[in-house]
Amino acid sequence: MTWIILEMIFSILLIVLPATLYYSNRPAMAKFYLRMVASSNARRLYVYCFLMVLLLYHFVYAGGHPDEWGVLFSTVLCAVLFSFKKADNLMRKLYYDKRLFTMSIVVLAICAVPHLHTSAMTLAYFILAKMFYPSCSMMKEWEESKESRKYWTEHPDVLPSYYFH
Repeated sequence: MTWIILEMIFSILLIVLPATLYYSNRPAMAKFYLRMVASSNARRLYVYCFLMVLLLYHFVYAGGHPDEWGVLFSTVLCAVLFSFKKADNLMRKLYYDKRLFTMSIVVLAICAVPHLHTSAMTLAYFILAKMFYPSCSMMKEWEESKESRKYWTEHPDVLPSYYFH
């Protein structure tokens, strides 16, 4: 029963996090936006925390369903995240991917197949992580323009409009 409750918590997080934090002007989110744009170490921490959440979900799922072999497919997807360069490139490519809606539909379809539930959850968490990853244009503007840096640090309330550009 505990495993089922934990699985439900992971599913609910996919709805609650974007609903409360996406495009938010809260001071904590403004700091998050600035750090994600300014520091590759912050992005690295974000990717590794994301990896830990995925591996924790795999652990919970495997603990509740010990004979499931579908966890292997999604574990391969998690293996990509161990290399920060590959994960960073993947997140940047996903940011501008126009087929993201199609990927979301595929996630819903895969979720209906019992053995591929963990793969669907892994892909859904990839989409969620992509939502809070900075755009390449904002990171480029941060590196090239000192005026933008100064403006963004002095006016954190405008960051969401640039961050989700």
